[in-house]
Amino acid sequence: MKYKVLVIDDSISIGKTLKNLIESNINIEVYIAKTKKESAQLILEYKGKFDVILADLGLPDAPNGEVVDFLAKFTTPIVILTGSDNIDIENNFRNKNIVDYIVKDGISALQYAASIVNRIIKNQYIKILVVDDSKTFLKQAEDFINRYKLIPLLSTNGEDALKTLKENKDIKIVLTDYLMPKMDGIELTKRIRSNYSKDELSIIVTSNASDSRIPSKFLKLGANDFLYKGFSKEEFFVRINSNLEIIELFEDMKNKVNKDYMTGLYNRRYFFEFGKKIYEDNKKANKSLALSIIDIDNFKNINDSYGHDVGDEAIKEVAKILNKNIISNSLIARLGGEEFCILFYNRTKDEIEKLLEVIRRNFENNFIEINELKINYTVSIGCSFEYGKNIDDMLQLADKGLYDAKKNGRNQVRYR
Repeated sequence: MKYKVLVIDDSISIGKTLKNLIESNINIEVYIAKTKKESAQLILEYKGKFDVILADLGLPDAPNGEVVDFLAKFTTPIVILTGSDNIDIENNFRNKNIVDYIVKDGISALQYAASIVNRIIKNQYIKILVVDDSKTFLKQAEDFINRYKLIPLLSTNGEDALKTLKENKDIKIVLTDYLMPKMDGIELTKRIRSNYSKDELSIIVTSNASDSRIPSKFLKLGANDFLYKGFSKEEFFVRINSNLEIIELFEDMKNKVNKDYMTGLYNRRYFFEFGKKIYEDNKKANKSLALSIIDIDNFKNINDSYGHDVGDEAIKEVAKILNKNIISNSLIARLGGEEFCILFYNRTKDEIEKLLEVIRRNFENNFIEINELKINYTVSIGCSFEYGKNIDDMLQLADKGLYDAKKNGRNQVRYR
């Protein structure tokens, strides 16, 4: 999917620079208008379906920011481009879609504009939980969050917030008040930090308490940031952005360590580290467990016949099919080369056998098209339901099943 960004600026150099900076993200396509009239034509052509608009306040046919009033008809987030920082954006322009403004005073400002575009596009998948007993504050925070295309979740007390967190494991930021009924912000922060580390979920405390010791108290308990109520929209966005960027930096570092660069699946190191814990927990509780190995049949022939680039695409296709068919209660990893491993837990033997057969048939009937090539390949699967002495022992049993599948003609599932 390509995201669409509209840049409205009469400067050819600024338009080209923004286009180059923003399109460094290959999923974004930039359209440029040099006048209000041109922007209207583009918006009409694409039926207003732009993800972000960057708009200059001084255009040849709209010298006093009239373009902003025109853009008020749409729900697209707007980033204002201006040549002066003396303009009171908040009071002069009532467009609720304005999310930020940028003074065009150099390349760093344009780089910042590109980063804001990327931020807004990422935000549509990010959840923020706001916890406050004031309905007025909840409404204000919800409005701010919606402007930035984030997903707001609202709670009026700490107990309700914990339930919401349990139901939404992918929340990235909790914005919590200090004094609340049932459970205050202090206790909520303690409870959150018992389950989430600071690099997984950020806690921003909001309060109008005058005691200067309160911020440090929260920070010592694991809060990431503190905002005094009465904050401006600009300060709110800066703090939210800063906390999201830190979380994403940690996630990126974890992914580089734990995930296979080609497929996005977990790598061998992570599989044995985390898989060992799953193995031990399930064995101790006497719960069902299964380990299967999947291997592309005749993979060497694919590389020899079509080249390694096509071989890489075949490997990536395995990840796509596995992710499509296996949604929960499993750990999927690429062990290396054309070999993949799945650790199933809390699933019945019958369920796993049916699922592995579905996966095998998916490969048998699947074709990948690369340029003018149309390639089909099968996989062999070995699986073990026996615990063995440890996870390595279980893997060896599954590998024997894989050997049986290869030996007996490939494109089949064998169990040990």
